[in-house]
Amino acid sequence: MASNNLNALPPIPAQRYFSLHELCRLADISPAQFAVWQHENGVVVGYGGSRYTRRDVLKMRQLSHTFAPYVDAFTRNQTDVNGNPAIDADEARQQLQKLLRNIETALAK
Repeated sequence: MASNNLNALPPIPAQRYFSLHELCRLADISPAQFAVWQHENGVVVGYGGSRYTRRDVLKMRQLSHTFAPYVDAFTRNQTDVNGNPAIDADEARQQLQKLLRNIETALAK
């Protein structure tokens, strides 16, 4: 079952075992996406999570479309198309000041 997505992926080198980073690069997913996917699906792929076989790489390449996009828990991926912060420093300062006022109001009660 070859698809356009699989054809766009890099070729799998002729080696027996792959590291986590090699697996993720070959499947075009991030290690964080892979960890979340394993946790959510209750599946452990590979030998204890440190070494992966060619079959594991092929399996992840076929399943890569099921991986949710990675969202950084701290920034929530709030960037524009150029990778710059979605809000400028003044806007961030205003939001933080408003949050601080809300906290102070709640604590004053």
